[in-house]
Amino acid sequence: MSDRPDIVPPGAPEVENVLSFDVVIATRNRPEALALSIPLILGQSRQPEKLIVVDSSQDHAPVADTVAQATQGWPGQVIVEHSGPGLPFQRNIGLAHVTADVVIFPDDDSLLYPGAAQAIMSIYERDKDAVVTGVCGVPAGRPPEGAIPDGSYTMSKELVREDRTRRWRNRIQTRFSALKPSLYLGQMLSNRHPVPDWIAADDRLSVVAHMTGFRMSFRSAAIKKTGFDDALQGYALSEDIDASLAVARHGLLIGARDAEIYHHRFPGGRGNGFNLGAIGILNRVYIALKHTSDAELSADETTGLRTRLRWFVHLSRLNALIRSRSEFGRDRRRGTFAAAAQIKGMLTASRADLADQYRKALEALGI
Repeated sequence: MSDRPDIVPPGAPEVENVLSFDVVIATRNRPEALALSIPLILGQSRQPEKLIVVDSSQDHAPVADTVAQATQGWPGQVIVEHSGPGLPFQRNIGLAHVTADVVIFPDDDSLLYPGAAQAIMSIYERDKDAVVTGVCGVPAGRPPEGAIPDGSYTMSKELVREDRTRRWRNRIQTRFSALKPSLYLGQMLSNRHPVPDWIAADDRLSVVAHMTGFRMSFRSAAIKKTGFDDALQGYALSEDIDASLAVARHGLLIGARDAEIYHHRFPGGRGNGFNLGAIGILNRVYIALKHTSDAELSADETTGLRTRLRWFVHLSRLNALIRSRSEFGRDRRRGTFAAAAQIKGMLTASRADLADQYRKALEALGI
């Protein structure tokens, strides 16, 4: 059990209980990433009770060896499992081992700044009424000092190319952010929960609509109610948004500015460009329609969501065109346009048939 936090901001509720946390990492074929991320997790001022690594690599031995070396001498419990592939599937396996009050789900290439875990846990501990069900850190612009040794991996050529178009894509996303279905859903869900004064008064905290996978955490009881949806296929793109929206039905999601986490994106592939473009459409449409039903939106809210879905498809095409200068980008563009033609079955499906229509769309595209 970790020590009681030493610093409580003025006016904050007194911490009555010190909470525990576990860390779950899903990984595949990336022991080099774990060699960087695990020492930063175990070097936090707040220590997890368990480090749970679920690996789906074809060759499990390098990952198991890396975890053993990185955790040598650490007094906490280490659990390493070898599983089949699939990010939601792997995270559910890890979640089954969680016994702590809170679970943090960094990616295998998430590099936590010192004090990030403390900043996350302090919010849960200040929340005496348990209105906060999820907390995420903020993306850091650079890695923690000394975290990446010389000769470590660098971003792939494709990610470098993406950075060259990032300015234009960010302009599009900022200009039309109000049209994003996930943002619309998340904001409606957060509006159902009153924001406590101690959160509203703290400029280091903010209510967020959903969380990004490499920097998210949940109250264990909240995420265990739904788990992760292993119907999501491909790279399971947006499974973090799906989990966030599920948990947001039960409480607030909070961003913690003092919890900095750098995403050191590994050069390993996420499959071919066509598949990535296709699941970028299909997964998000499936998630939006799923939560439209599960959150019991009103007729007007549902109309608003479907309007945003139509805009999302249009903007996805535009985004794919901007990113299509490389061969990979052109393949992704083909996948995006092909998937956009396959969503009609999902748009008209009942909640009970939605997952089946999603799978049919994937099959039609050969995914």
